[in-house]
Amino acid sequence: MKAIDIQARLEYARAAVAVLRALAITDSTMRYKQFARAIGLISDDDDWHAWHRQQIRDILNLVAVTEKQSGANTGLVPLQFERIVNQAGEPGVGFHKVSKIVTG
Repeated sequence: MKAIDIQARLEYARAAVAVLRALAITDSTMRYKQFARAIGLISDDDDWHAWHRQQIRDILNLVAVTEKQSGANTGLVPLQFERIVNQAGEPGVGFHKVSKIVTG
């Protein structure tokens, strides 16, 4: 698996927020592979690997925890993580409900 440094991870997370908002506006869904391409994690000519899904999960966890920490008073509609779906068209596991930042 290719490691993602902190700056890239944050950039992917920022792009993920924009894509999730666009999906909500257009009332559509996107598969993990399409989402990886949309946020720039993989290019159009890169192959999809199973470990990319773990990277997507990690990026979405970062987004979810950041949203949670920002609080409910932001005036923004909560992100709809269920718009990212698997091959069967089903939302991924409810990772955003249990995400938390752990400090050491």
